[in-house]
Amino acid sequence: MSSFRFTHLTKPLLLTSACMLLGLGWITAASAEHEGVDTVTAQPVREASSGFFSFDILTADRPLIEAGMLSGLEQGKIGKSAFRDAAAMKQFYDARDGNPYWVDVRGSEHEKVSDVLKTLDDAWTQALNPENYHVSQIRELQKSNAPEDKARLELLVTDAVIRYGHDMTGMHMSVGATQEDPQFWRKAQTAQETLAAVTGKGDVTEALSNLAPKDALYTRLRQELVALVSDPDRARDTGGPIRFDGVLRPGDFARDVPKLRERLNVIHEKVNGPDRKYDDTLAAAVMVFQRQNGMEADGHIGPKTLALLNRTPDEKIRQIIANMERLRWLEENRPERYVLVNIPSQTLWAVDHGNVAMEMPVIVGKPERATKIFVTEITGVRFNPKWTVPPTIKQNDMLTHLQEDRTYLEQKGIELSQTVDGHRETLDPSQIDWSQVTKAEINRMHMVQGAGDNNALGKVRVLMDNPYDIYLHDTSSPELFSKQERTLSSGCIRMSNPEAMARFILADNENWSDKKMRSVIDSGRTTEISAAAKMPVYIVYQTIWLDDAGRLVYGPDVYKKDKALVGAMNTLHVYHIPEPQQPKFASIGVEQPIH
Repeated sequence: MSSFRFTHLTKPLLLTSACMLLGLGWITAASAEHEGVDTVTAQPVREASSGFFSFDILTADRPLIEAGMLSGLEQGKIGKSAFRDAAAMKQFYDARDGNPYWVDVRGSEHEKVSDVLKTLDDAWTQALNPENYHVSQIRELQKSNAPEDKARLELLVTDAVIRYGHDMTGMHMSVGATQEDPQFWRKAQTAQETLAAVTGKGDVTEALSNLAPKDALYTRLRQELVALVSDPDRARDTGGPIRFDGVLRPGDFARDVPKLRERLNVIHEKVNGPDRKYDDTLAAAVMVFQRQNGMEADGHIGPKTLALLNRTPDEKIRQIIANMERLRWLEENRPERYVLVNIPSQTLWAVDHGNVAMEMPVIVGKPERATKIFVTEITGVRFNPKWTVPPTIKQNDMLTHLQEDRTYLEQKGIELSQTVDGHRETLDPSQIDWSQVTKAEINRMHMVQGAGDNNALGKVRVLMDNPYDIYLHDTSSPELFSKQERTLSSGCIRMSNPEAMARFILADNENWSDKKMRSVIDSGRTTEISAAAKMPVYIVYQTIWLDDAGRLVYGPDVYKKDKALVGAMNTLHVYHIPEPQQPKFASIGVEQPIH
């Protein structure tokens, strides 16, 4: 039963009003089974009189509306539309003594409903699906003035607001759909939190708008989504994909060069040679395109550049949708100092009071050993670290090396041991027949590389607890940072400037200085320094990011996570892409930036 707290006058009024209306012939045969949304066409008599008094019959709508709301809440649904959180809705209306919030009980105007509907209609601009928020049902019910339809309208709007708030404020899909661990990401607002935020302000539109992420990247993605969907050329035949045999370099000739020139809006000048020549002017435009897409700007058109050139507007739209979805997983209120690593751009940013204090290229995991996305806390720095070889590398790398060369561990300065009866015993790898060792057996062995120049972790390791044994560290192979594509590690993140990172982490430590850090490193001893001020580190996967000029960079989907996420969102009907048109959409302002 509902827990509505009716006043001592409400129930008698409801019964009396119903009886009077029946006696006056107000209620007609308008009770049919409501599977979806049915509307009542009978219009109420506006005024009735007796020898004793006259009254406005619309004053009797309230108890009938409240009775309809009570029935809907007890069922937990309207027709086939089940409420997301019926218990929270009951609490909401309990606090209002059962009174409606959205509908006007005295007339057909529902200004608050219209405000909500405007936001829900534009849900596609947030990479969501308006139909998940009852927009068609709400629009139809708005046309009716019947009390029972007002009750349905009231409850559907409340449920729509709850659903919209849930989807806009965190990871709202299942682990199976996202393929990510939800423990690291923002929890969606509860129904109570959403209703309090939206109904606690006079401006419903503003309150709903405030649910969206406010950083510059999300805002720019939303603008780009609207622009792409609105583009009248979106459905135009672009002449099909561009094709080249092998790598096209400046000075080469190819049949599809004119098509490339058209794709990049470059006018052919006869002085540059034949139309089919890949001239320097066109190569310069390709280099700009490469820079804008996070690639090495060499002007050579290989498979990756060609794939991006052939990307359709709808492919870009789907990439935007995946990135907007992930941005909603990030906490809105980040602390003053934090570190963020973006895997697709292979870049680390250290942020201090909203400003980028440091930016550096990093090396991330190979696709087959992908770096996980998660959030954890940096607690300090370990200088001259030892390296305990993780199970994956022991099984997939070390065993193969040892089967080829029994001295491999000795060359790398790695000590081999095994625990027997609770005691650690050192093993001689040259005395083991590695061809007979299984992956399970090598996994029971301990491999530890001592500190030094050859240590795989280099001279600096950032301390950050996580279930994946992934951390930020130095490297003994700095030459790899010269590569444009740096998906090269076994999952950990290698930093190009580890000492600068240590400086950022330990900035609040008393009596700490560059001189002291150099002394600790030069000592060669493994030394652990706790950070006076801990800070979060966000390991994220955003295939679109902002460059230094605030322009969107469409990067590579290195782990194919965009494809998987959009596929799941499509199956669940999470988003909607309108047909090519010019949708009506308010301008979006850019808020504070985030990297």
